[in-house]
Amino acid sequence: MSAVIIRLPQGSPEWLKYRLKMRNASETAAVLGESPFCTPYQLWLQKTGRSVVATTAAMQHGTDMEPVARAVYEAQTGQVMQPLVLQDGPYSASLDGMNLDGDLIVEIKCPYKGRDSALWKEAAGGHVPGHYWLQVQHQLLVSGAALAHFWTFDGKQGLLIPVVRDEAAMERIKRGWDVFQTNLDCDTPPPLTDADTVIREKCLTAKQR
Repeated sequence: MSAVIIRLPQGSPEWLKYRLKMRNASETAAVLGESPFCTPYQLWLQKTGRSVVATTAAMQHGTDMEPVARAVYEAQTGQVMQPLVLQDGPYSASLDGMNLDGDLIVEIKCPYKGRDSALWKEAAGGHVPGHYWLQVQHQLLVSGAALAHFWTFDGKQGLLIPVVRDEAAMERIKRGWDVFQTNLDCDTPPPLTDADTVIREKCLTAKQR
């Protein structure tokens, strides 16, 4: 593994500041235009300090439940997983866990609605949503691990989906970040998408009504 460990507590102010200058795994789907939560333009606003992401109830739920989910995962798999922030060049990955041998990582998701969530239903069908799959590929790229476990946890039980390395996806991730980095370096926003625009209905005058 060529990555180095960044000794910053995940969620700390120092960690948040560090992330602003890095190519982070959780941002890759947005960079590639495949995130349902964030467009490339919205990410550019965040990375340039023009906007700040507010913590939602769903995000806080995931943070609060992660240690519980990891403990259940370890009990079920027999793996001991250490949360780590790893960096390889400009690429960073905040891992929910890596085993002692360094060949396995885990990505934990704790959907706010548990088994009623779309994520749980997809995971129950053995499918990792595309935006999360890209996140995991980025993590595999940085960590050098051979395998990832995508672990979806409902508060009591979890669903495990193995994810193997995809070198073609990793090359796509690198190309996407290179383009996005140009936007950051030149302080030029990426093209807007439909999700960045709001259609305003024409206002009718009193006579038109």
